Amino acid sequence: MMSTNRFVRKTADQAASRRARFGVIIAAVVLLSGVIWAAVNKDQIRVQKNDSILTHDIALLWQWTDKLYNKGAANTEWTLRWDLEGDGAALTQADQKLKADEIGQEQGTLSIFPLSSENQAMVVYVTKQGTTKKQLLAIVNEVEADLKESGLTYSGGMTVRGDTEYNNAAERLAHAAGGKRIDRYKDNSGTISEAYYSEKLFSAVEAGAGKKANLQIAAHRETESKQLSLIIGIPLITGDYTVSQQGND
Repeated sequence: MMSTNRFVRKTADQAASRRARFGVIIAAVVLLSGVIWAAVNKDQIRVQKNDSILTHDIALLWQWTDKLYNKGAANTEWTLRWDLEGDGAALTQADQKLKADEIGQEQGTLSIFPLSSENQAMVVYVTKQGTTKKQLLAIVNEVEADLKESGLTYSGGMTVRGDTEYNNAAERLAHAAGGKRIDRYKDNSGTISEAYYSEKLFSAVEAGAGKKANLQIAAHRETESKQLSLIIGIPLITGDYTVSQQGND
């Protein structure tokens, strides 16, 4: 994921240029095309038969950030992502079941994206503001129950976007996670992104040179409002550094 993944196809050229300049971590931050990180981290994909990796990491991240974000973790945007792999029949079954179950319709939007490989797909869930931790964990459990029933292997991740009043919010979060910093990036607009490895989290991806990463924290100061945005990814940020306005009206 850290060197090839992208999330929105129209920015693929931008992602490629940033990879050349800033290396594996910034490449992951702007992973903006249709190829999922799991395609290059197949050893990370596994069926989660017991406790969900994603629910464990969500519960921890919620605890760490609830006092960092303005009005708490429920008033942010959570993007959950599952990268799927399986035969065409299993992917079709999962697609039909997820749509039929209408998971989390009141709390957000669930989307299913077929990818270039006929054996891969991506499920994305984006919350509205006001989604509680209990609701979020219930959504994860419902999605993963459908994926398991369909016989798919999958891996999950999340990105959280919101505003904070703490100038040292990133430092506070890294301390709470007990994270060991793997990489740091700062661009000309003042955005600072750091990648860490925390033994408290279950997720992880290879970061090169025998290192792993599972927590990425970016702080971005909005030009007009001067508001400080805090964007967090486990194992890495999916998308850009901005805070989406979806569900904030």
